Amino acid sequence: MAKFDNFKKSFSEAAEIFAEKAAGFAKVAAEKTKDAADKAKELAKIGKLNAEILAKKDDIRKAYQEIGKIYYEYFQVDPHEPMKAACAKIDEAMAIIADKQAEIEVLKAANPDEDFSEYEIVEDDEIEVEVYEIEETAAEESECCCECKEEKAEEPAAE
Repeated sequence: MAKFDNFKKSFSEAAEIFAEKAAGFAKVAAEKTKDAADKAKELAKIGKLNAEILAKKDDIRKAYQEIGKIYYEYFQVDPHEPMKAACAKIDEAMAIIADKQAEIEVLKAANPDEDFSEYEIVEDDEIEVEVYEIEETAAEESECCCECKEEKAEEPAAE
C-alpha cells in the first residue's frame, strides 16, 4: 500500500504543478489577448484619425481651389505679380478649349446627318464662381492682397 500512497502523492504533486502551469499559461494568454485587443483599438483609432485628417485636407484643397477661382474672376485682366503666370496658364487653356470646341462645331456642321452624341463630353465639373463685392479700406487698397508688402501701382488719373 505504501507504493500506492507514494504513487498517489506523486500524481497529486504532478497534477498541482500542471494546474499551476496551466493557470500561468491562461494568465499569459489573457494578457496577450488584452494587449492585442488594445493594440487593435489603437490602430483602429489611428486609422480613423488619418481618415479624418484626409477629409480635412480635402476640404482645404477645395477651399484653395475656390479661392483661386474667385481670384481669377476678380483679377483675370490684371492679376498681381505672383499670380500672373497661373492666370496666364488658365487663359491659355481656355483659349485652346475654345479653339477645339470651334473645330468640333465645324466638323459637326460638315456632317449634319451624323449623330455625334456618343462623342460629347459630359460637363460634370463645370467651373462655377460666385462673385462677392469686397469693400476695401484705404490701407488695404495700398497693399498687395498676397501680403508680399508690395505697394499697388497707382493708376494714372484720367485727364
